[in-house]
Amino acid sequence: MKYWLYRLAASDPGRKRLRTASKVTLSVISSVGVMLLIVLNAGGQVTAAIFAGLIGMMGILVVNDDTEKEKKATTLLIGISSAFSVGFGSLLAKWGFAADFFLLLVVFLALYLQRFGSRYFSICMIAFMSFYFVTLLKVGFPQVPWLLLSILTGITFAYLYNFILIKDNPDEVLKRSMDSFHIQANLTLYLVSDIVRDINLEKKRLANLDRNVQKLGDYARVVSNELGSTDPGCIWPGLSTTQMRLYIFDTAMLMETLSPTIRRLKEHHALQNTAIRAALLQVIQSIREAEVLNTNQMHHLENAAASVQSLRSLLRTLKPDETNREWLYLIRRLESIANHIIDGAFELQQSLQQENKQNNPDTGKENDDEEEKKKEEETGIRPTTKKAIQAIIAGGLAILAGHLYSPAHQYWILLSCFVVLLGTETVGGTLVKALQRSVGTFLGAIAGFLIALLLTGIQEVIVLFFCVFMAFYLLPISYTLMMFWITMLLALMYDILLGGITEQVMAARVIDTIAGVGLGFIVSALIFPQKTRDKVTTSTTDYLDALKEYVNRYIDRFNKEQTDYNLADHALELDQKLQTLITDASPLYRGWFGRTGLQQQLTVLTAANFYAKQLVASSTRKSLLNTNSHFEELLDHVQRSLSGNIEALSSAVKGEGQVRIVDLEKEREQLERIPEESKSSEQDMINHLRLLHNIHYVWRINESIVYLAKQLGAESEKSDQNAAGERGAAQL
Repeated sequence: MKYWLYRLAASDPGRKRLRTASKVTLSVISSVGVMLLIVLNAGGQVTAAIFAGLIGMMGILVVNDDTEKEKKATTLLIGISSAFSVGFGSLLAKWGFAADFFLLLVVFLALYLQRFGSRYFSICMIAFMSFYFVTLLKVGFPQVPWLLLSILTGITFAYLYNFILIKDNPDEVLKRSMDSFHIQANLTLYLVSDIVRDINLEKKRLANLDRNVQKLGDYARVVSNELGSTDPGCIWPGLSTTQMRLYIFDTAMLMETLSPTIRRLKEHHALQNTAIRAALLQVIQSIREAEVLNTNQMHHLENAAASVQSLRSLLRTLKPDETNREWLYLIRRLESIANHIIDGAFELQQSLQQENKQNNPDTGKENDDEEEKKKEEETGIRPTTKKAIQAIIAGGLAILAGHLYSPAHQYWILLSCFVVLLGTETVGGTLVKALQRSVGTFLGAIAGFLIALLLTGIQEVIVLFFCVFMAFYLLPISYTLMMFWITMLLALMYDILLGGITEQVMAARVIDTIAGVGLGFIVSALIFPQKTRDKVTTSTTDYLDALKEYVNRYIDRFNKEQTDYNLADHALELDQKLQTLITDASPLYRGWFGRTGLQQQLTVLTAANFYAKQLVASSTRKSLLNTNSHFEELLDHVQRSLSGNIEALSSAVKGEGQVRIVDLEKEREQLERIPEESKSSEQDMINHLRLLHNIHYVWRINESIVYLAKQLGAESEKSDQNAAGERGAAQL
C-alpha cells in the first residue's frame, strides 16, 4: 500500500496536470453557477450558463503564451474575439452560406496565423467554438446580450483562477518536479534492493524495474525542461542550473545502468557472492536515505560516500579470474556512477551551505541561433500554410457532408475534421489521432448514454463536472481517454439541455466524428502530404548530427582542448532528440504498422544513445587525462573515422546512394596494446588503463553505427590509417 501511495505522489511531476484540470474544472463550475443564478432570477435561458462554462474552460486551455503578461493580454483578447463571433454568428445564421464561409475563414486563420505566435491561434479557436455554439443551438440576435454576459463571466473566472487563485509558480513547479523525481528514484532503488536480495532471476520483477527506469527518464526530462526556464538558485540558494542538471543526469544514468547490470549479474551468479551482495545493498540503501537538497541531513550523504568507498575497497581485493572476469567490470561501472552521484551531491551541499551563486551558461542563444537557421533554410510553402490549406479544403468537404447528412447539426463533422488536423505534422500522426478520437468517442458515447439513463438532476451535473476534470487531467497521458470523458460530458449536456438523450443522437455523434476524422486524414494524405517516413528521416539525421557533435566534444578532452561544452546538459538534450524521433516514428511501428523494420533501427539508436550517455557517466571528470602523442594521434584518427561513420549512416538513412563505413577494430587493438609494447612504469600502465576505460563506450557507439549502416546497405572498408597507427606504436 505504501508503495502505491508513493507511486501516486510521483505520478504528476510538478502537479501540472492536477493544477490545469483543477483550474479548468473550477472555472467551469464557477461560470456555470454564477450565470445559472443570474438567468434563473432574470428570466434568461440555461444555454447562457452552459456557454459561460464553455468560455471559462476555453479561457484557460487555449492561452499558451510564453510570459504571464502575454497570457493576461491574450485572455482579454479572446473575450473580445468570442463576443465578435457571437454577434456575427447570430446575424449570419439566416444566411447559411455566409456562416459556412465565416467558419472556413476562421479555420484557415487559426492554422495559418500560428506562424506569428500562439496568441492568434487562441483568438481564432475561441471564435470558432463560439460561432459553433451559436449555430448549434440556433441562437437568435435577441439572445446575444445574455451570451455577452456569459463571455464576461467566463473570462472573469478564467482570469481569476489562472492568474490569481491558482497562479502558476515556476519555482513551485520545479520544486515539486524534483520531489517527483526523487520519489521515483527511491521507488526504483526499492525494486533494485528486492531484486538483489533474491538470488533467483525473476523476469517479472526485472520488467517492472525497466518500466520504473523508463518513467524516471521521463521525469528527468521534465525537470531538465523546467531548469531551462527557472533558476534553481531562487529555490535552493547557491545552486546553479549546471549543477542540478549534472546531478539529475547522474541519478538517471545510475538507474538506467542498474537494470541491465543487475540482470547480467544474476545471469553470471555474481550476487551469490555474499560480500558483493551486501556491499551493493548498502550502497543502494544509503543513496535512498541521502536527502541531497536537505542541508540538515549531511550524515546520510556521508554514509552513502562511506558505502561507495567500502564497495571500492572490496573490488580492490578481488582479482580477475575465470569465475569473476565477466562481472567485475559491471560492479566497477556501478561504483563509478554511484561515486559521480555522491561527488555531485557533496558539491550541491557545499553550494547550498556557502550560497555561492554561479553564473549559468546562456544556452538560450544557441537555441535561438538554431531556430534562426531553420527559418533561413525554410523554402517554398511554410508548414503552417500547408496545414491551413488542408484545413480549408477538408473543412469545405465537411460542411458539405454535414448539410447533406445531418442538416440539424451541420458543423459536427467540421469540428471533428478541424480538431484532428490540429497538432499533427504527418499523415501517420493524423491517422493515429483520427483512430484515437474515433475510439474515445465511440466508447464515451456508450458510457454517456448509459449514465444519462441512470442519473437525474443534480447527479448528472456532478458527474458532468467530474468528466471535465478527468478529461483534462488525462489529456497529457492519452488523447483517447480525454475523448472518452469529453464525449460522456457531451452526452450528459445533451440530456440536460434537450430533456433526454436518444440512441439516434449519440449514434449521429459517433458517425459524424468518424466522417470528420476520415475527411481530415484523406485530405492530409492527398494535399501537401508530409509522409511519416520523411519526418522520421529528418528526426534521425537531426539526432545523428547531435550525436556526432557530442562524441567529438567528448574526445576533444583527451587532446586537452578547452571547451565550455557541458556534456551532461547535452546528453539530456540528446536524450530529448531521441524521444522526439521515437514519437515521430510511433505511427510506423505501432499497431497495424508494426512490421516495418523501423523498430530495429530505433533499438540500435537507443543503444547508441545509452552508450553516449555512459561516456560522461562512467568517465573520469576531475583529474586530468595524461596522454602521449601517439595515443592522441590514434585517437584523433578514431574521432575522424567515427564522425565519418555517423555521416555515412545519416546518408544511408536519407537514401543517398552507396556509402562506406570504417571498421575501427584495428585501431582499438593498437590503442589497447600500446602499454604492452612499451617499457612503461606501473603508474603509466594504470594511467593508460584509465584512458581505455574512458573511451570504452566510444567503441560501442561505433559498433552500433556500423551495424545499423550495414543493415541499411552500407559497405565496410578497412581504415587507411592503420599503417600510420602501427608506425606510431612501433616508435614507442
